[in-house]
Amino acid sequence: MEEEKKDIHDNNSESNESSSKLENNSSSSQNEESDENSSSEEQKIASLEKDNEKLNDLLLRSRAELENFQKRTTKQLQQAQQYSTEKLSSELLVVIDSLEAASALSKKPNLKIEDFVEGNMLLLKTIKEVFEKLDIDEIDPLDENFNPDFHQAMAAKEHNGPENMVLEVMQKGYKLKSKLLRPALVIVSKKTEKTP
Repeated sequence: MEEEKKDIHDNNSESNESSSKLENNSSSSQNEESDENSSSEEQKIASLEKDNEKLNDLLLRSRAELENFQKRTTKQLQQAQQYSTEKLSSELLVVIDSLEAASALSKKPNLKIEDFVEGNMLLLKTIKEVFEKLDIDEIDPLDENFNPDFHQAMAAKEHNGPENMVLEVMQKGYKLKSKLLRPALVIVSKKTEKTP
């Protein structure tokens, strides 16, 4: 009987040892998995932090480039505006010089009407040259079809010819390249009403 107890006791202790070994093995494999998981998570976090730094750097560079672009654009617009003003001013100086010469000429006691007319013709020629340099075109639509984009009808006259033709130009118009500065004031034709 004692031998049976001893065998049972030995069996129990063996089973306890094997159970303890299993628990230790299980626990160590869990620790290994936990270590692997935490190592993997740390790598992911490190990778995300690196990506975050790159994105922040890219964002800062993009902001700086945008600010520089805005500054350059503003400066270029200011320079373009200044250049156009300078160009117009220098051309207007020629007109002022001509007007001053005409004014001085008009004060002479022996002024002839021919000289006055000639001075006005020269002044008009100078102004037309200035307009040409500034790309300002004259709109003089006599005998053309009425165009509401560039003409403003002030009146309509009965006429035997085609309808909506410009019969008279009361005031010429002007355009700067394709931009209308002032429409031409015109009188257009309308059909003659038949009387019974």
